[in-house]
Parts: sequence; structure tokens; C-alpha cells
Amino acid sequence: MSKKITVFANGKARQVATGKTVAEMIREMRLVPASVLVERNGEALLRQEWEDEKVEHGDRLEFVKVVAGG
Repeated sequence: MSKKITVFANGKARQVATGKTVAEMIREMRLVPASVLVERNGEALLRQEWEDEKVEHGDRLEFVKVVAGG
């Protein structure tokens, strides 16, 4: 059984497995990667970082859905 840590996703506490990546969280939350921006602890993450960037206990993540308009 993997150890759980607490992270905050869009302001809500969430229990996730140790070693989970940002990309895995996006998939679990059923977000469309092409229309999401991610901020971790106040800093924007580049899309190419998502697969390797592991979340850590206490991280504050913001997943922002980008909407095009006109």
C-alpha cells in the first residue's frame, strides 16, 4: 500500500499517493490537458514539466481551465 500525502488542488485538500505527478493528477481529475494551465505553489509549470514533476506534501496546485472567447 502506498503512502498518502495531502496536497491542495484548487483550494481543496486532497489525499494522493506519494510519487504522483502533476500529469497523473490532471488525468485523475479528468481535465483536458490542452485546455489547462497549472500553477504549483505560486509558480506556473510548463507543460513539458508535468510528466516529471512529482507533487509533495502540502503543495498548493491550481488547475486553471483556459477558455477561448470572442
